[in-house]
Amino acid sequence: MGELRGSYRVHFGLALVLCGVELLCMASTWLPGEYTMPKWLVAGLFVAMFPVFVVALIRSFTSGAGAQLMGRNNADRFIRYVLLLPPALKLTYAFIICLAALGLATGAGTAEDVQADSSGYYYTYWDRTAHPQHSARVELTEPEYYEALKSQLRIFSAGPAMFYAFSSFLVLASASATAARARAAPQRSSGSPEQYRWS
Repeated sequence: MGELRGSYRVHFGLALVLCGVELLCMASTWLPGEYTMPKWLVAGLFVAMFPVFVVALIRSFTSGAGAQLMGRNNADRFIRYVLLLPPALKLTYAFIICLAALGLATGAGTAEDVQADSSGYYYTYWDRTAHPQHSARVELTEPEYYEALKSQLRIFSAGPAMFYAFSSFLVLASASATAARARAAPQRSSGSPEQYRWS
């Protein structure tokens, strides 16, 4: 973890913090009653996921980490690198994956694009069995509306949480690759036959 310096440390910390906020938003959907987290926060975290992930992806390829870990037939390198992570970080990633997977699994079955207006609670779907095909409306009770809304928001939090966690992993791998390359540069310039290598 000592290789995390400067912008790498900021990027890594930002990705994990945003991942934690996403998991808190997702966990709040299991609370009884109405959804408590503001929708703008869920939407903002969803939008912020793209630049955080894209920059992490670019860093992984410019540092060489992407080719080393995510290339074809590199599963063994990927596993070795994961096993070299500090125990606390391995537990953190395992917790994130399990919690996000639970959120996706519990939200997928009941998530609908629910709406509420003066006429009540409902969601619409395209009825392809009708002739002609048309949009059909399904009425919901208030408890069903809030349950469907929370399921929908649970998925919109669990998915980005996984991307934030993977972004932090890519940043850490990129920092490791960059640090290893910097250590190997003086050896190459002095004529040492040692090859740049990291795992």
